[in-house]
Amino acid sequence: NTVVGQPARSFKLSYYNEYKSYLSMRVCGPKTSTCLVLLSAWGTVMLLLLGVFFHSKSVILYKDVNYKVELYDSAATSCFIAGGAYLVIGLISFWQKVLNDRYQALEPETTNIMF
Repeated sequence: NTVVGQPARSFKLSYYNEYKSYLSMRVCGPKTSTCLVLLSAWGTVMLLLLGVFFHSKSVILYKDVNYKVELYDSAATSCFIAGGAYLVIGLISFWQKVLNDRYQALEPETTNIMF
């Protein structure tokens, strides 16, 4: 005598037990990870574009390098490094979002289990 829905529940519990250590790697919640993904996407695009403009020695950025042409390359390098850091943070945040989505897909009975 099987209860309707029993196989789905046992599958979710076996999934939970199998990936328990993987799901316990969550560092931030779903709202925080979504916010960080959006902010890092915006920061990555902005800083990479700013780095390209510094690299091409855009005239509009002349005041930002204190009227010294030789500082364009170092400013471009700094923007590229900061854009890469934002990209890494974005990838980590996206991974956290995926973990939170998988964790929330479990049944409510299994999400109350403490690690």
